Amino acid sequence: MKLSFSTLGCPEWGLPEVIAAARGLGYEGVELRAVGGSLDLLRRAEFAPAQVSTTRSYFEDAGIEICCVDTSCVFHSPDATERANQVKIALAHAKLAAQLGAPLIRIFPDKIEAGAEREDTRDWIATGLRQIAELVPDSVNVGLETHGDFARADYASEIVTLANHPRIKLIWDVANSVAAGDEIKDAARVVQPYLAHVHLRDAKAVAGSEHWLPVLSGRGRVSFAEAIAALKELKYEGFVSFEWEKYWHPEIEEPEVALPDFINAIRELVGDQSDTTECSGVGK
Repeated sequence: MKLSFSTLGCPEWGLPEVIAAARGLGYEGVELRAVGGSLDLLRRAEFAPAQVSTTRSYFEDAGIEICCVDTSCVFHSPDATERANQVKIALAHAKLAAQLGAPLIRIFPDKIEAGAEREDTRDWIATGLRQIAELVPDSVNVGLETHGDFARADYASEIVTLANHPRIKLIWDVANSVAAGDEIKDAARVVQPYLAHVHLRDAKAVAGSEHWLPVLSGRGRVSFAEAIAALKELKYEGFVSFEWEKYWHPEIEEPEVALPDFINAIRELVGDQSDTTECSGVGK
């Protein structure tokens, strides 16, 4: 397996800071979500048609892979027009991913809206995924994240099975599935047939909130040891991406703290004692 981090964890950084952090800390990849304070990658100058090839070269020259381009696209709406619009946005991200050499885009299943049935919502999501998969560039797959009302591994896997297209994969967000009631070892077996990418962070429940709060490794209820062991059992060779939700939780630790904390915790588990905590200039 390879290690990456999502730029959701360093949302104010520009790409030079992101690349410097990845190289300095020993990450092999970066997952694009927030850049320069914005989640709208399609409007960033770095990814405009005139600049995107230069941006790709920055990453390639640094030896850092862009492992995933994250969208905010969802297909849970009862409104067919809205779902069609989400397909267009997802395809624009897939085009960007191809231009950057990224093999995957992320899609949310998300919520069962008021008045909607689970089965109908499930089918809308599956249909939207298939529509995207039939139109994406050949080099790009479509990853459905275990998220929202479909965070359990079996719920998300059912959608991918229904969509029935070889380009449709699963992104296993371990914290999301654990928060939804999954046991890590069991969930790993469920996602295995479609698994293309993994999100990992420690987190803990918060009174009065449906969302778990990200915490530094070993301080929450998501066992990195169990997750890594399960992935080794699957012989998983893709990216494990640290998704530190700093954009949504500005009160949690800064990326200068969280990024080395994660990679050191994983290295300790896999027997690599390299120390990255001295990289005090990261993100500066």
